[in-house]
Amino acid sequence: MTTDDAVAFARTASRSDAPTEVGAHLRARVLDTLAATTAGYRLPTADVVRTYATDRFADVAEATLLDGTGSRLSLEAATLVNATAANALDVDDGNREVKGHPAAVVVPAALAAAEAADATVGEFLDGVLVGYELGVRAGLAIHATDGVYTGTGSWGALGAAAAVGRLRGLDHATLAQALGTAEYHAPRTPIMRGVERPGMTKDGIGWGSYAGVSAALLAERGFTGSGTVFDASDVDHADSLGSRYHVTEGYLKPYPCCRWAQPGVAAVLALRDRADLDPDAVERVLVETFEEATHLGTRHPDSAEAAEYSYPYPVAVALARGRFTPADLDETAREAPDVLALADRVALVAEPSLDERFPTECLARVTVETPTDTYRSAVTRSPGAREQPLSERERVEKARGLLTPTLDARALESVRETLRTPDRPVEALLAPWSIEA
Repeated sequence: MTTDDAVAFARTASRSDAPTEVGAHLRARVLDTLAATTAGYRLPTADVVRTYATDRFADVAEATLLDGTGSRLSLEAATLVNATAANALDVDDGNREVKGHPAAVVVPAALAAAEAADATVGEFLDGVLVGYELGVRAGLAIHATDGVYTGTGSWGALGAAAAVGRLRGLDHATLAQALGTAEYHAPRTPIMRGVERPGMTKDGIGWGSYAGVSAALLAERGFTGSGTVFDASDVDHADSLGSRYHVTEGYLKPYPCCRWAQPGVAAVLALRDRADLDPDAVERVLVETFEEATHLGTRHPDSAEAAEYSYPYPVAVALARGRFTPADLDETAREAPDVLALADRVALVAEPSLDERFPTECLARVTVETPTDTYRSAVTRSPGAREQPLSERERVEKARGLLTPTLDARALESVRETLRTPDRPVEALLAPWSIEA
């Protein structure tokens, strides 16, 4: 696969030429991302970036912030803030093979570009499609070429540039420069450092999306790049363009935390229901999982990000409360003595057979010990995985919970209906966020 192959796909591919399921997955991921973004604005992470962008880039009003205030900023500033918010709760979609979050980095860039260009919903969805597919392939190529596990921003910038370039109608040569500039300028995101020392940097998604948009705008003005990883990689994805769609192979998250911890949360919830466990009687919780997940070791998180990048904390909340929701990221919830006591009793162990199945599968097995009994779960994958997808009802209820209370009860159905109407303008899709709540 070459940069030229990627450009040709970005300029011509359409969901109308793809199997019907591709369009359904696109709509599901867009809805999920819009909802995650809206809810993400309730965390300090998004507020810091919003304040910065509003102070520095408020002179151009091209694209809407999904915070319910009706505020608009420049194309690239709105992308930076919305993409940061999209991943703030760590409840956005993901792809197992590339170990990242394609929709959070691509959808905000495509949405801002579509609004600025007065595009239709169908054109917006096509932009998301090409950005998603090329972003994932860029990630796979970068990981194979460099041998270093970097987060979404490092490869998602190329996907964002592809989406924006498609929506702005860039010609072949200009789009090639945009993709090359985006990948070259993408943030370096050493993901395991972020796992072990959580901060607002997360997966670099806000900056990756921003870099992709900026690269497209720079290319329009004559800025040149240096080719892309597709020219250097031995991994050839060209044959799969237009036949294999990564957007159909991703996962959706039921819980607001790192995907690596979600199988353990699901296993604990299942044990709790089955065994009627008394959390106060638990002496030890053993989580057997893959090696990377054992680095999520924070027990007493001092921020929402630390709670999201913890394994003991969400497992302890699930055991104590029978849930793990965005409310459990709040400061008051994080300081609950009974939860913190349980978190101190959680042990994380790498289990070779589960480690071998990562990243294709993300699995865990949990054992809960009390003074009188030992309860052991089956090997568990989290709901929302490709092999265990969320039902339509579950997806809709997740979106409803995230959109509320920022938007009123009518917003969800408005967005769902508009996504099914490709000839309508993107302005109609954004209507629930465009009027100050």
